[in-house]
Amino acid sequence: MQKIVNACDFSYFCSVAAPDAPEGRLQTMCDWGNWVFPFDDMFDSGHLRSDLETSRQVLGSLMSNMLGKGCDIGTKLPVVQVHDDIFRRLSEVGLTYAGVQRRLAKSMELYAEGVARHVETFTSHRIPSLQDMLQTRRLSVGVAPLYHLVEYAHSLQLPDEVFEDPAIQALERLGADFVILSNDILSYRKEESEGCPFNMVAASQMNGNSAQEAFDIVGSLLEESYIEWDEVISRMPCWDVDVDSEVERYIKGIQNVVQANIGWSFHLKKDLGADGPQVRKTWRIDVLVNPPYLSNPGEADY
Repeated sequence: MQKIVNACDFSYFCSVAAPDAPEGRLQTMCDWGNWVFPFDDMFDSGHLRSDLETSRQVLGSLMSNMLGKGCDIGTKLPVVQVHDDIFRRLSEVGLTYAGVQRRLAKSMELYAEGVARHVETFTSHRIPSLQDMLQTRRLSVGVAPLYHLVEYAHSLQLPDEVFEDPAIQALERLGADFVILSNDILSYRKEESEGCPFNMVAASQMNGNSAQEAFDIVGSLLEESYIEWDEVISRMPCWDVDVDSEVERYIKGIQNVVQANIGWSFHLKKDLGADGPQVRKTWRIDVLVNPPYLSNPGEADY
C-alpha cells in the first residue's frame, strides 16, 4: 500500500486543487487522496472486483460512521478505519461546517453506489453502453467528494440552497465529466495493455466503433461538455453579494479540481510514461487496432 501511495503523489493534485488551504486542512485533503487510491484498487483490480457480496459489506462499513449508523470496528478493514479518522477530523471543525460534512457524506454515498455498480458490471460480464458507463463513472470516479474537500480546505461559507440549485449541480456534473473523459483518453493506452476496458474509449469500441471513431466520440463528448459549461455559467443565478463571492470560489474550486487532474496525469507519467511530453505537444496516441478485450468482451476485466 505504501508503494501505491508514494507513486500517486496526491499532494501535487491537492496543492493545485486547493492552493489557498492552510497546512492542516491540506493535510486532511491529501490524506483522503492517499486513502482513495488503495481503497479503489481493491475493487478495480484487487480481490473485491469479483465479489459483489463482500464489496457491499465493505462499502457499507465505509458509510456507517458518515451516515450515523453503528458498526463494530472489529468488522472494519484497516483502510476503512483510516477513512473514519479522516471524516472525524472534518467533523471536529464545528457546526459552522456541518453542511460540508453532510455534503461529503452524501457524495461518498454516491461514490460507494458507483463502486458497487462497477463490481456488478464485472461479475455479470455485461457490456455497458457508453451512456451507462458514463453514469456509473460519474459516481465511482470520486470527483464529487473532492469538491467538498476543497470547500472544507478553503473554509467556504455556503448555504444549502446553493447546492440545491440546478446550475450548481450541472457544473458539478460537468466537472466530473471533464475528469472522466480526459482521464479515459489519456489512460486508454495503459488500460488497453492491461486488458481493462472499463474506459469510455473501450466501451465505444465494444459497441462497434473503430479505435479512431471511439476517440472521436469521446473527444466530442468532452467538447460538448465545455460548451455546456459556458452555457450554464451564462445563466448562473445571483444570491446576495457575500454568497455570490463564495459561489465564485466554489466554482473556481471545481475548475481547480479539473486542472489538477490534467496536470497530475502528466506529472506522474502514470499513463503515458516517457511519451507524455510528445502526446501533450501533438495530441496523438498510438493504440492497437484490435485490442485483446474485443476478441472476447464477455470475459473482459471491467
